[in-house]
Formats: sequence, C-alpha cells, structure tokens
Amino acid sequence: MNRPARVQVDPSSLPDDRPPQTGNVFNVWYLKWSGGDGSKNYEKSRFRVDITRDSGRTKANKSLTSTICLYFGRGCCYRGKSCDFLHRLPCETDYFPPTQDCFGRDKTFAHRDDMDGVGALNKINDTIYVSGLHPGDHTESVLSRHFSEFGSIAKIKVLYNKSCAFITFKHEFEAQFAKEAMQCQSLDDNEVLMIRWANDDPDPTSQVEKKRKLEEITVNTVKNLLNRQQQEHEESETEDPEIVEPEEPASPEHEPGQKLLEHSIFNQNSLSVLSKLKKRKMDMKPKDPPKTLDLSGYSSDEE
Repeated sequence: MNRPARVQVDPSSLPDDRPPQTGNVFNVWYLKWSGGDGSKNYEKSRFRVDITRDSGRTKANKSLTSTICLYFGRGCCYRGKSCDFLHRLPCETDYFPPTQDCFGRDKTFAHRDDMDGVGALNKINDTIYVSGLHPGDHTESVLSRHFSEFGSIAKIKVLYNKSCAFITFKHEFEAQFAKEAMQCQSLDDNEVLMIRWANDDPDPTSQVEKKRKLEEITVNTVKNLLNRQQQEHEESETEDPEIVEPEEPASPEHEPGQKLLEHSIFNQNSLSVLSKLKKRKMDMKPKDPPKTLDLSGYSSDEE
C-alpha cells in the first residue's frame, strides 16, 4: 500500500465526545450517566469509514506490532499519514494478542452486562447483535452488502418479529472492526443501528463449530508468531552490521617482586642514564671559596 492515508475529518469539526449529563453519577465502566433518565436515545453518527478511500499508509506501517486505528474504523481520524496506527482492515497475517482486540484495547474477563465494550477473554467474539432494524423483504441482503465491507460473513440470522439480526464473521478481528465501524450507522432506511456482542448460541452444532474454530485460532496464532519472528530476523540481517572494535590484549600479571616501572615510559636503562647525569651535574657545581675572618678595624688594649 503505497498511497498515504488521507485525513478523514477536519479536527475543528469533531464534536465533544463527553456524553450529556442525564443522571446523577457518571459510571466510568459503562461511560454513561446513571441515576437519571434511562431512556435509550441513539443519534446517527456524523462519520463513517470508507475503506476504499480512507485506507492508506501511515507511520505504523514501519512496525510489525502496530494495531488498527480505532478512529479510522469510526471514520473520524484527523491525523492521516501521520497517525501512529494502521489505516486499513485487519487481516489474517496480523498478530493480535489474545488479551487485546485489533485496536489494541484490553479485553475483559467476561462480557459487560449490556454486552458492549471490547469483548470477553474466554469467548470467541465473532458474532455481533444488530438491533434497530426496519425489517423488509431484502433485510438479509442489505445487511450483507453493508457489513461485508469489513470482512467475510459466515452467517446472517434475521429475527423479523424483533427487528434485530445476528451476524457471524469468519474471524474475530473482522467482527471487532465491524462493530465499531457500524455503531450508530444507518443502512438504507435511515435507521440508527445499535450493535452489541451476541451471547453464545445454545445450538449443539454451533457449540461444535465454536470448538473447532478455537482450535483453528490457536494454530493460526502460533503460525503468525513464527512468521513474525522470521520477519524480525530477516530485517535484522538486512541492517548494517555493527562494527565491533577489537579489545586490547590484557596486560600480563606482574610476578611478585617485579618492578612496575618496567612497563612505563621510563625503563631501566633510561633511569640509569638520568642517575649518571644527575651525579655529573653535582660534580661540576662550583664550590664556594672558604670564608676568612675579616680582622680589619680590630684593636686590643695590649697594642
């Protein structure tokens, strides 16, 4: 992908993401107010990702451990090619830790009570629950057309009497991306979709399929790890070799009684010459004349 990622929105047009105060206490776990009006009013999102137009190269393409940009998935990233995350769909060759989703967010041990959030650690989060539909004769094909943009769909089940549907993707990371991309979006009738994680299907056939899928995910995770290590090894070999300066040979240990001056700039011969020069200088130094008593001006009573 040689095309640089484009800026999806103007930063000045981004709305305040703080939810309006509809209660007395703000719940940091659910990111909403509690203790007030509990009515569910969903507003259609102003942004939507266009995979064909918005996908492109970012700074994250230089790293093998980068994750997908969450705001790119929501269609509102204003950094473009300067973004530190990937602006593209996740794929099978990507490695995402089992404890995180494709956006790098940590999973929780179990699903939240409202089935929203990142997802559960002990489950394969490949099925999403879509509500707020306006059922019609072509609802299944409409859902397939809108959601297949984000991955391979394995199954779609529409409950017409409840105006909802269950969409199962081939891979978990595809469901993670589709959940964020289609949250509060519309299909063809200007409806506002609410997307949550689906509970496990009690059908025995589905349980067997889940078990088989879990084994497949485990094998693919190991393969991706091995491929990632091989790529890192190949990149390290292509880099310029590090120049290592040779170490200086260690000086031999001194034997007992050996003079340390032998390894200095003054060896034994030079010290002998200096001693002779010093002695010769002392011999050539002029001696002071003997001092005589000055008796001039001296007198005695006997004279």
